Amino acid sequence: MRKSMIRYKNAHLAGIENACEQFGEIETRYRLATCYRDLGEHSQAVATLQGLPAKSRTPKVNMLQAKLVQQGGSSNTTEAILAYKDVLRECPLAMEAIEALLELGVNGIEVNSLVVNASNVPKNIEWLSNWIKAHAQMYSRNHLEASKTFQSINDNTKFHQNEHLVTLIGKSLYYYGNSTQAQLYLEMAAMINPHNWDAIMPLSVVYEYNQKLQGLDKLTAQMTNIHEFTSGHWFVMAQSFYAHGMLEKASSFAYKSLTLNPRNVEAQLLRGKICLRTKRHKDGIHFFRAAQCIANYRFEVYKGLFYCYMGMKRCKEAQTMCALAVRYFRNLPRSYVMFARTLIHSSHPHPKKSAKKVIGKALEIDEYYAPAVALMAELCQAEGETQEAIALLKKQVINYPHYRLFTMLGDILAGEKDLNGALEYYTTALSMEPTYQRALEGVNALGKVSWSNNKNEQDTSMTSSTNQDEEWPIECDEPSIEVVELLSSPAVAHDDGESDTFSDPFWQDVDAELTN
Repeated sequence: MRKSMIRYKNAHLAGIENACEQFGEIETRYRLATCYRDLGEHSQAVATLQGLPAKSRTPKVNMLQAKLVQQGGSSNTTEAILAYKDVLRECPLAMEAIEALLELGVNGIEVNSLVVNASNVPKNIEWLSNWIKAHAQMYSRNHLEASKTFQSINDNTKFHQNEHLVTLIGKSLYYYGNSTQAQLYLEMAAMINPHNWDAIMPLSVVYEYNQKLQGLDKLTAQMTNIHEFTSGHWFVMAQSFYAHGMLEKASSFAYKSLTLNPRNVEAQLLRGKICLRTKRHKDGIHFFRAAQCIANYRFEVYKGLFYCYMGMKRCKEAQTMCALAVRYFRNLPRSYVMFARTLIHSSHPHPKKSAKKVIGKALEIDEYYAPAVALMAELCQAEGETQEAIALLKKQVINYPHYRLFTMLGDILAGEKDLNGALEYYTTALSMEPTYQRALEGVNALGKVSWSNNKNEQDTSMTSSTNQDEEWPIECDEPSIEVVELLSSPAVAHDDGESDTFSDPFWQDVDAELTN
């Protein structure tokens, strides 16, 4: 009986072995590396794949090896670049490999030549060159140009309103700083696919930027019945808590998001912003640096590091971050606006004079960039060029209405004693945002002035209307009140020998950057 059972068992085992595929060394090492990756042992996974001779590696082996090296955080990206190029030689339409090469800084022309010159590339795919060009622009920090190139693909090909293409347009505008337009495209992408986290995560940030908390709450409410949360789920919840000022919960949920995906850039940036709000500047530097290792093409990284260093009164590092922002983001008006704010509040006379020049550079790039328009109007008004400020703001609101800009116009006209014109603009601002405090205070001040016969009382009322609210006219890329106070304070000595104010060589270097 026992012998019969053994014979029966052996017969079935032989049948199972014959039915199953016998793995060769390549497949065995690939699967073993996948297991190591899932266990979080990236170095073991890379070592397993490196044991294969280079000529015997298949495209999927090269792809896995390249991803492991790239995601391992190594500063030496040469190995990953070579592996991705090997993938393209055999599979020239491997879109993931193309995008990864561009993200790693490989020139777009070189990547395009690898693809279009391959022998097995199908014809009539002219859109692909534009797709490569757009990604190259996005990763080289030319975000506005990238959005235009993606838009041309959307308008002129059969990919019209493709989910991934619409997402890329929205993300490019989001990186550029145009949160209003970014919201439209990201909402469209999320509508096409409610599980598209590449669109939903930046959309939650854009909702917070645009003060569209109802939209953010609606986005969050869609996740209440989900049993298994991904990194994206946790991030959107964290962003919602952050927008409502619940920083402790926001930090906890962002941590959970990073636990599931340490390369979630939005979560890293959010934790950095939370640290800034809670004045934990050293921790903030850690998170912004982590985001920089993953996405050095994001302006928010340098902006966050600048504020962290200023909060710690480490002005030399802050100067470096400010200069890097101008140098790296030459085509991004956000960098010039942030830089100009620091110039305006400097105690040195030369930097103050340069502020208008810097804002002029921002407006050369984008004449309708609202924060630059608002800051230029402030500078014109401060220099007595009131009509120039009014003309600049009127031109802006005709094309891109914004309740803060209408309020600025109301403040300026109120100062010029044009009460009817001021009331008109305040009313327009309140029709767009009924709870905007500065516009409400402006209307109340106009009422006091109209009933007052005392000129001094008028002046006092108007002064209070324009100075009570210390927030910036356009809430974008501006220093906090603490940074403004630090920049405007007289130089004092610190333990490390640094001063609160920026040095002359720094301004000379940045002036040279602007000139070149």
